[in-house]
Amino acid sequence: CSSDLMLWEGMLTEGLAITRAIHDRYHPSRRNPWNEVECGDHYARSMASYGVFLAACGFEYHGPKQHLGFAPRLTPENFKAAFTNAEGWGTFAQQQENGSLRAEVRLRWGKLKLRTLSLEMAPGAANSASVSLGTRAVPVHVSREGRRISLTLGKPIEIAAGDSLIIRVS
Repeated sequence: CSSDLMLWEGMLTEGLAITRAIHDRYHPSRRNPWNEVECGDHYARSMASYGVFLAACGFEYHGPKQHLGFAPRLTPENFKAAFTNAEGWGTFAQQQENGSLRAEVRLRWGKLKLRTLSLEMAPGAANSASVSLGTRAVPVHVSREGRRISLTLGKPIEIAAGDSLIIRVS
């Protein structure tokens, strides 16, 4: 569907406008809400809508590489959303203020194996980070390219249901 591609390419207003127009056109009070021809015809609506959600979150996940990433397009200064992975699900939240970022990956069910994490924040001098799993500090290497912050953990970790990974970048 073109609206999620627009979000991925940074065309937030245009992508959301198309998403809204499609939603309004296929509102359940008018017709079958599960048949949006713009998004692949019958039964593709739920996946098209999920694609817009993923794009709005800037979500990336690669299970075999143990990688997770977020680059929120909506309210990156105060953002929270659900995410899924191969073996569980949870929430991601971040707050940005004065050139620093605080993020939390909280697993609600299952588990998440993690080696690298990518985040985005406003350009600036921020190039140091601390990561903790519960009360335990996790060694991390930080690299930055433009808005993208890449965190490589000293060794892979496993986040279990009920655990939180806290990230601070400054």
